[in-house]
Amino acid sequence: MPREAYHPPASYGGRSQDLSHLEPFVFEAASAKVPRPLRINVRFTNHCYSEAFDPNRHSPDDPAIQDGARRRVFAPERYALSLHLPALIRSLASPGTRVHETAARRNWMYAVAMEIPEANTRYQIFFDLRRTVPDRRRFQDLDMVVESAYPADPERAAPNVLGRVNFLLLAGNVYLGQKTSTRR
Repeated sequence: MPREAYHPPASYGGRSQDLSHLEPFVFEAASAKVPRPLRINVRFTNHCYSEAFDPNRHSPDDPAIQDGARRRVFAPERYALSLHLPALIRSLASPGTRVHETAARRNWMYAVAMEIPEANTRYQIFFDLRRTVPDRRRFQDLDMVVESAYPADPERAAPNVLGRVNFLLLAGNVYLGQKTSTRR
């Protein structure tokens, strides 16, 4: 029996939009703090391809994408950019890649300059990174949830960030349960 899709296709404009590129995956990142590559399990939320329902911008007939009790709708711009997400997340394993700590101190932002029609600006990827629960550590070391991803809006304030840190250092610190301080 085939496995059910993590994100079933979304409906937009009377067409089904494939979301198989947002299936969970594992990638490896080498941290100098750990003597072996860390296996990072990645999952994506529907915020990577949807936006909050706004009755001034959306039709009540637009198919709903539920996020708990909140209604969201398919966002074509976010969807187009989400096609790049798996490769961008894997690129975090490149030496020198830096991420920003958000002011909420519970998640991180990876900002990438994108020169594509959908963005032509900074693509902001927000994620949470935690050590995997003991029962699953045979398969992976860290869990990453990509909570949201969207282009920067020049008419809105930039996200409030505290500082930045090398992703490989961050991954090693999270795995070892050490402080995840950022350079301010």
